[in-house]
Amino acid sequence: MRYLDEVTFIKESPDSHYDPDLGEWVEKEPTRTVFSANITDIGTDRSVEVFGDIKQGAKVMRMMPLFNMPKYDYIEFDNKKWVLMTYRNPSKRNTFILQEVNQ
Repeated sequence: MRYLDEVTFIKESPDSHYDPDLGEWVEKEPTRTVFSANITDIGTDRSVEVFGDIKQGAKVMRMMPLFNMPKYDYIEFDNKKWVLMTYRNPSKRNTFILQEVNQ
């Protein structure tokens, strides 16, 4: 299996806050962790099993063996935001089912 896709696990900064003097929300830089992955479209049978119907914007992401999951809030791939729907670890190969988030 080839791990040619680049994914970024993003953890929002806990230092983001509302600044009453500025009157606005101040975003601090999030923590970004980049990994190589194998990403494919989800099959129709699997989509029905996970979501109850066929979903557009769902992907299967497979990580290399011995992958250590970082703490994260969401995943970026292909200039889109993704959230974890389900996770499996068959034969020490981390497999994620991701759903695209409309921003």
